[in-house]
Amino acid sequence: MDVLEFVRISRATLGSSAILLTLFSGVLIAQSNPRTYEVPQALPSSGISSEEFERLVGLNSQTASQIPIAVPAIPKPVLPQLEVPQPKIESEVVRPIEDPSPFPSQRESMPTPELRSDESPFSSEQWLPWWQSACNQPILANDSSKTCRVELEQLIWHSMLYSPRVQSILIGPKIQRTDIQSAQGELERRRFAQTNYHNTSDPVGNTLTTGGAPRLNEQFWENSIGIRDRNVLGGKTELSQMFNARDNNSLFFKPNNQADTKLSLNYTQPLMRGSGKYYNTSSIRIAGIKTDEKIASANRELQKHAWDVVNTYWELVLNRHLLEQARHGQDRLKQIKQQLVNREGRDLVQAYVSRANAAIANQQGQIETAKANIWGLQASLRQLVNSPDLDQQTCLEIVPLTMPSNELPKIPIEEELLAALNNRGDLLAIQQTIQIAMVQKNLAVNELRPQLDFETNSYVRGLRGNNEFAQSYGNQFDSGRPSFSSGVTYQNSVLNRTAKSNLLSRQLEIAKLQNDYSNELKKAYADIFTAIANAKATYATTLAAIESTLSTRDEVDGHKVHFDDFMGENPSPSNVLNDLLDAENRLIVAENTWATRQIQHMLALIRIKYESGTLMTITAE
Repeated sequence: MDVLEFVRISRATLGSSAILLTLFSGVLIAQSNPRTYEVPQALPSSGISSEEFERLVGLNSQTASQIPIAVPAIPKPVLPQLEVPQPKIESEVVRPIEDPSPFPSQRESMPTPELRSDESPFSSEQWLPWWQSACNQPILANDSSKTCRVELEQLIWHSMLYSPRVQSILIGPKIQRTDIQSAQGELERRRFAQTNYHNTSDPVGNTLTTGGAPRLNEQFWENSIGIRDRNVLGGKTELSQMFNARDNNSLFFKPNNQADTKLSLNYTQPLMRGSGKYYNTSSIRIAGIKTDEKIASANRELQKHAWDVVNTYWELVLNRHLLEQARHGQDRLKQIKQQLVNREGRDLVQAYVSRANAAIANQQGQIETAKANIWGLQASLRQLVNSPDLDQQTCLEIVPLTMPSNELPKIPIEEELLAALNNRGDLLAIQQTIQIAMVQKNLAVNELRPQLDFETNSYVRGLRGNNEFAQSYGNQFDSGRPSFSSGVTYQNSVLNRTAKSNLLSRQLEIAKLQNDYSNELKKAYADIFTAIANAKATYATTLAAIESTLSTRDEVDGHKVHFDDFMGENPSPSNVLNDLLDAENRLIVAENTWATRQIQHMLALIRIKYESGTLMTITAE
């Protein structure tokens, strides 16, 4: 029951202008704010700078100075196209994602996407490594119908749909959102009913009590029903109807078997401490902020899940490359061995064949290791994505289609830093914690005030004998007049130490959170710049690995020409053979390094998006 309903009932019941005047004056005092709140401003939905956020939450140059940033002298990249749809948490459920097309079991090999870069000397198709096209085809499964070709973006889509880990993360904010409704329930109307029966036998010390009997024997049955309500201003209303039955052995108790009915309306309005809409709706406000905080934490967990999917995918690509390189290197070594076997019986020393066998056996070990890694990584990828299209019964081999590149895309550093402010989970979580602390500080300010409550009460009452409750109920409205009372209650602590210490605690908590935010902000800057520097470093090491591989390949070709000549008429090929075997081993290592550096570079680029919090996100509407 709100204030207007109370006034309407009071007018119909009392007909007294004094009651209305007193009540309205109390409400006006309650709505006035003796001490201004420090109301936290809502953060804008669009991107804001770190200085703007610091201003919004009360930071200053003394508590959180801007970190000096030395921008690395590298091109400003934008990540390879890994744009993941962002499911949005609505009022009750997560918006469903459209089911992407299933992974095809047969699909044409997709060429490596060409990314524009003016710096890489190896960006044209002629520098694409031979093992990439080989790895776009099945290399383990004999039955091509039991292979599924996947792209990295597809895997992330399917993980959003099917991964239990992702579904668990998305449920977290929905659970927290229920606290908003729970807080709103504190302002709901409440119906109540109560009944009590009393049967007493008390000694009498005054003959006027019973008129002669030594004990007063009384039966009293009280019943009441009604409604209680608390409005957003802190006012409490209670409308109740009582039905009481009473009888005793006193000679003066008239009439017997009394039916006592009473309709009462009570209203209490705090005027200072505990008054105002802000104070009485603070639990709803805090529950909403905690929901945003939970969404921020969920975003960080989604980032980790997406990173696990991406990292496992590129590790799978790397081991498939290493497997193809080991097989290819083993085939070259077998050709050299065969040429040596053809000279057996002439001048061939058995040590040459043994050395070739050792090199072949070493490559066989690399092949088996790569196979074991591939099977394990496929199992990890199935667990992370949990897509039915990746079930091992129907998909024995996962064939990756998204291949690494030798590029360093443009990365706008300022945009990545701004994205971190608006999307990075740890920063958003502490922003919301600061907002909660500011609300709690405002509540502590309110509690510094004295307690001053305006109270008013009005009732009508009827009484009949012989338990005639219907007639007693009617007498409430047709006999006599309404009764009423009103007044104020004042109470204040002399030293008010509890409220003051609570306010000081909240102020210190805000100061601590501001320092924590400043530290997290600097950490985010450091993480992003470290990721960008690593991307530049892995790009440089990739170029070096490519140059090394091409040079070693030329060296192998030269030694191979000399070896073919010596295997003809030359009686002693030992030096050429040693040089050729050494060059072949170095070529295998160089190719392994090239493939490894490419994957490290792709992961370094993805790491930038991970640190800025934009790899995979959810938002709230």
